[in-house]
Amino acid sequence: MKRLAPALLLAALVAVLGCATAPKTPAPAPIPAPVASAAAKDSPVTMANLDDYLGRPGVVVIDLRNFEDRFNGGYILGTEALPFFQFLEGRMVTRGLADGKPTWDAALAQINEGFAFANYFPKGNTYILFCASGTRAAYVKTVLDKKGYATFNAGGFKDYKGSRKVLGDGVYALPAPASH
Repeated sequence: MKRLAPALLLAALVAVLGCATAPKTPAPAPIPAPVASAAAKDSPVTMANLDDYLGRPGVVVIDLRNFEDRFNGGYILGTEALPFFQFLEGRMVTRGLADGKPTWDAALAQINEGFAFANYFPKGNTYILFCASGTRAAYVKTVLDKKGYATFNAGGFKDYKGSRKVLGDGVYALPAPASH
């Protein structure tokens, strides 16, 4: 009987612990509905709450700053780099002119319908855009909205205070283009 008591106690302990479940982590808040306004101030997804959306399935966070900005000033871990000036401008969209100068007025944009939008922005995802100040993000948001995408302008990198910031080295520079 003395040997049976410890065995029964162990079996009871295993049964109790086996029934106990680990505390569940709360489900992330649902992704809000995109807003029509391209202004970062109107967006429910901001640099202040960006960490809540990083790493979620179906959410792609895109840094539109130039590579030099990203390497010098830092970046946010878990974001994708798709530089507006170094890649998207002229390929995806050409800015219109106002007084002979390129303008951020998206109503004057010329969208290149031959651009492989689906390769860079697969349908079904939610796209959160940011740049240095939010201007490029607002412009690209407007273009993508016209193409039927769900987008947010989170604003400018300068406003990010989250835990995923990786500092840049401050000395990176692309080589000067070769002259022919």
